[in-house]
Amino acid sequence: MILHIGAGRLVRDRDILGCFDMDGHTDSAVNRAFLKNAEKQGRTESAGDDLPRSFVLTDEGVIFTHISTTAIIGRVK
Repeated sequence: MILHIGAGRLVRDRDILGCFDMDGHTDSAVNRAFLKNAEKQGRTESAGDDLPRSFVLTDEGVIFTHISTTAIIGRVK
């Protein structure tokens, strides 16, 4: 199944490893280091210009999106 995760960005559901809220997850030093490292490696992208509410971890990297994790999970179901 193909999921729309914002700004015309489509991702196959089987490629999604996890979906995380920006609130709380970016407070952890480990998560901040992971996201910073992914950015340094060029493995991050943004699905739109709005302030991200969540990020989707895929086989290929991290996608920041303005769509909530609840909405993304609902689309998978």
